[in-house]
Amino acid sequence: MENTKPQGKHHILIVDDEPGILNAVRRELSTPPFGGHQYEIEAFTNPQEALERAKVQEFEAVLSDYRMPEMSGLEFLQALAVIQPDCARIVLSGETDLDSLIRMINETHIYRFIPKPWSSYFLKSSLGQAVDLRWANLENRRLAKVLRENGIDLPPGALNEVDQILVVDDEVGVANAVARALTRPSRLDDVFREVREDVRHGNVPIINPGQISVQITNSPVHALKVADDVTFSCVIADYRMPDMDGARFLADFSEKQPDCACIMLSGEADMSSIVSALDSAHLSAFIAKPWSDFVLRAAVAQALTRRRLLLETRVLADMCRARHLGAVA
Repeated sequence: MENTKPQGKHHILIVDDEPGILNAVRRELSTPPFGGHQYEIEAFTNPQEALERAKVQEFEAVLSDYRMPEMSGLEFLQALAVIQPDCARIVLSGETDLDSLIRMINETHIYRFIPKPWSSYFLKSSLGQAVDLRWANLENRRLAKVLRENGIDLPPGALNEVDQILVVDDEVGVANAVARALTRPSRLDDVFREVREDVRHGNVPIINPGQISVQITNSPVHALKVADDVTFSCVIADYRMPDMDGARFLADFSEKQPDCACIMLSGEADMSSIVSALDSAHLSAFIAKPWSDFVLRAAVAQALTRRRLLLETRVLADMCRARHLGAVA
């Protein structure tokens, strides 16, 4: 079965309270080179109007400012995610503070942060990659559904039952503390489990210590060597380390294992380092030191759950393609 991308223009939403920025981005995306993508753009200065439009028009990606008078970019993206959870989220802003950036990464899972003034190449390449990734995920989901409708589900052993987690911090005591926080059962897990059962809400991820294995190292160089032999589900790294900084490490690690969820745990990372990690390693979460065990466990549980769902869907989609099912007429 041929796996071809849909033809035509991609629908993009742009939200910024400055009309000049909207016009500049529109011109940028309408000017060659297109990189194989052409866009149908809708632009709004009012985020509330953009949300109303999103109720009737599906968008493949959104470019949103952060600091707007009606509502912040964080509030807008949170609301948009409820309406269109599959819309790829990119922030284009020049005034975001560190706390807001961290919240947008952790709470709305932005794909990229592009600072103003932007690079034309980076803007176009980031948007193109976001659109391609969204399409690939949706196509895999469609094919997985086709397979299940034919009575075929994921075979036993298709995915590892135990998630391997790697913790990298030049302070061994810190790495051990992270490992203990992840492997010791928490009373809060029982509370969340009861809440989930009461409301029948199945998307509250919880860590099961019996289904994870944690390795630690104080050397990012050693961690990269270990990655040649062990497949990890999640890597947690400090930013300031002697051999290389955490952003560079996570970028190198992500090249070796692109399916591994990347989390930065640091007390010294600044805006530029976090943005670098987000752009090069698709950062799943950022956790500040000193951390709360609850926040750490929740971030890791969510990252593992999202990763497993993506892998399950991909395996099923590949099985569907091998059986030549699900072709679009």
